[in-house]
Amino acid sequence: MSMTEFNVWLDTVFVVLFVLVLCFLVFHFTMGIVKGRFRMKFIEKKWPEHDSVAPLGPKLLHATHMFMMVVLGITGMYIRFPYFQGGRVAMRYVHYFAMIVVCINLVWRVWYAFYSKNRDWREFAVTREDMASALGVLAYYGYFSNKKPHVAKYNVMQKMSYLLFLVMMVLMAITGFSLVTTPLLFGTSPRDWIVGWWLGSLVGSVDLAGWYARTFHYILNWGFILMTCIHVYLSATEDVPVTMDFFGIKAMDLGEGHGHADTPSDDSSLPPGEEGLPPSLVPGS
Repeated sequence: MSMTEFNVWLDTVFVVLFVLVLCFLVFHFTMGIVKGRFRMKFIEKKWPEHDSVAPLGPKLLHATHMFMMVVLGITGMYIRFPYFQGGRVAMRYVHYFAMIVVCINLVWRVWYAFYSKNRDWREFAVTREDMASALGVLAYYGYFSNKKPHVAKYNVMQKMSYLLFLVMMVLMAITGFSLVTTPLLFGTSPRDWIVGWWLGSLVGSVDLAGWYARTFHYILNWGFILMTCIHVYLSATEDVPVTMDFFGIKAMDLGEGHGHADTPSDDSSLPPGEEGLPPSLVPGS
């Protein structure tokens, strides 16, 4: 299989995956309507309750990161599929600028998690309790159960997806910088520093090493697109008040109940058929 054929194959596979993910999200949303979660949340406003709101620092980092990731996605796709003429050079510069901002953001966020006054790395650590709750969380999202177990601020699926995002961002940065072929030091480029000296020797040339890095970078790009679609969907359906608060649209009301304890609640006011639902749905998540 030639490089061109392989790239066409990659494009086809990921476009099909993208369509399948969108179809699944439409199906999942429809199931939410059928199961009554849409009415409970969007009409009756029974959203999850929380003990606290996110500090300003993570909110700003998240907003900046989200905007720059969108820029990276758009410019990256244009570089691969130039749908208008004459913009490739400009798009590359915008892409590189956004890439640098995202890298700075990433380092800043990791520093914040471990060394700031409000360090929060423990909120993302996957514990035994988290793993024990995994099947329950999956059952909730799959509509096999109306109870989503909470053992921490974030459920196990959230923690694992955030950690996966972190690993993917590091790999995305490494492969992205390895595509820069402009000589910057002693006639050598970032591609020479990152992949040329070792991968080039293994595959036979620096150019071929760059092709492998570009291909892996492209695969990671699609991984981000697919995961971001799911992340945005869940943010827009599972906990809208948190999403609005996170972007400064509307301050979140912490409510009176606070937290996600799975203790019985007074369900006398619930419509018929919804008695006995756990606090994760009345309200909660």
